[in-house]
Amino acid sequence: MLGQELSKELVLGAGEQIKKILSPHREEDRNLVKKGLILFRQGSIYNVNTTSYTVNAKVQDVTSVQVQLDLEDFMMSTCTCPAENICRHQLATFLYVYASVDRVGTFVDLWKEEKSIDDVMKHVKKASSLLHPEKEYEDSSLASWIAFFDREYERFESQLVSQNQLFQSLFHHYYSALKKKAPKSPEMKQFFIVQASVTVFLKILQLIEETKPTDYMLQHIIYPYVDQLRDTIQTAIDEMKRYALPFALDPLLVDSVERFRDLLYTSKVYQYDRINLYQLLWIELLRRDKFISIEREWLEGYLDYETDYAIETEIALMHMNFLQSKDDEIFSRLQTLPPTALPLTFKWAEDIVKKKNWKRLTNWISFMMKQASTYKKSELSFEEKHYDISHMMRIIREYANATKDTAFYDRACKQMLPYTYAEYHDLLLEKEDFKTWLELQSLLGFSIYEIDSYLLKEIEKKEPGVLLPLYAKSVKEEISLKTRENYKMAVRYLKRMKAQYKKLKREEVWENYVQNLAEEHKRLRAFKEELKKGKLIHD
Repeated sequence: MLGQELSKELVLGAGEQIKKILSPHREEDRNLVKKGLILFRQGSIYNVNTTSYTVNAKVQDVTSVQVQLDLEDFMMSTCTCPAENICRHQLATFLYVYASVDRVGTFVDLWKEEKSIDDVMKHVKKASSLLHPEKEYEDSSLASWIAFFDREYERFESQLVSQNQLFQSLFHHYYSALKKKAPKSPEMKQFFIVQASVTVFLKILQLIEETKPTDYMLQHIIYPYVDQLRDTIQTAIDEMKRYALPFALDPLLVDSVERFRDLLYTSKVYQYDRINLYQLLWIELLRRDKFISIEREWLEGYLDYETDYAIETEIALMHMNFLQSKDDEIFSRLQTLPPTALPLTFKWAEDIVKKKNWKRLTNWISFMMKQASTYKKSELSFEEKHYDISHMMRIIREYANATKDTAFYDRACKQMLPYTYAEYHDLLLEKEDFKTWLELQSLLGFSIYEIDSYLLKEIEKKEPGVLLPLYAKSVKEEISLKTRENYKMAVRYLKRMKAQYKKLKREEVWENYVQNLAEEHKRLRAFKEELKKGKLIHD
């Protein structure tokens, strides 16, 4: 369909533009293309419509965003996400369009082989600028970095014309300015980006306290920036791990102990994200006994006189225990917290999964399942509980696969229903346990019209007759609605039943069923007429 609406030449021309914009020699661009590919392969693009040269689409990421591609001038493309330039959502949409004219793999391969003259010229320009260096901070001093961040913020603030779109300006102008002035050495550059990202997160939290934005703004306008900051920090840390960290980084790490602590206490909003980022930074960068001792002493003293941030402090203390494998102490402390603290344990379980320490994870999985049973009864929204329990189930699935304990995953799916409908649904189909799958649909009240017809055909092919009870129930429901359209739908289901009975060579049972059905509803003249039209009964 897309191939008919857009010319192949236009799509390929847009691809050439992208090759000039993004370079396979830049890590940032490689990560961007990778994320676009992931979104495309996950089927995240929908509601696509086109004109002669534009494509409009929705892309489901952490939140849904609206993309408009301009295939004639790709730089004029837009997206409602916070990205300043070309973003993963635009790339995912382009790949969706490209797939209508050629293999997506072909485009990626051609892009990887592209040599960008523009990139070379940029490097030449940068090299020449070394003749006139502008030293705005000391490379090996975190205090100097922070002072630089503060000066840049004062400059940003003085140039701010309006408070409208304050958070957007903070991200696109202030944050971009910081990243452009990162040190040249790869290790220092990535750590500088981590610190700049933490600074911007803290600025966002401070501005929230000052401006008191609405819940809508917190969720839909500001949160995407928070999410992108976390993503950037993770990418920078992953890049740092490619190098042996220099000794020059040690003083910066020592000073970071206090710096990262600010994430816990700057504001009460985005509690999960603040704690999650604190956990990530400690796991990846500060996992040393000398740092842990400093932090533990401070946290214990803070807990004695400050109660406003009690949960943050408790979780931080548990995190110190986690880093030293004191799991029993964590379990004991967690039982004193409300059940809504469950999601804050996921980072720990994920770190254990990453290290493939399945023996240690066994106790964690057992504890999480007990906590989740209480968490299910909390007053949080269904959507929030569904999101968190699905997150937990991904961890449990990895554990079950590694230990080959599929029965445990099965029990976990049952125990967490209805929040694990999707996981249990997929598991039962994998096992081809169609009878239990059918019971699941009935238990949760799903009608047959809510189930993908392709899936129904596949099940019927593999196990004829298993769907007959579901069809019979749906027929009864349609007849009870007593409209012509519902009678037609009932007849459509009856035809599927007839085909199944024929496969089973149980035609007599079918004939008795349909005759009894017609007799039971003989006063419904319109239904009887539809039965005749469908050649299911005769005069």
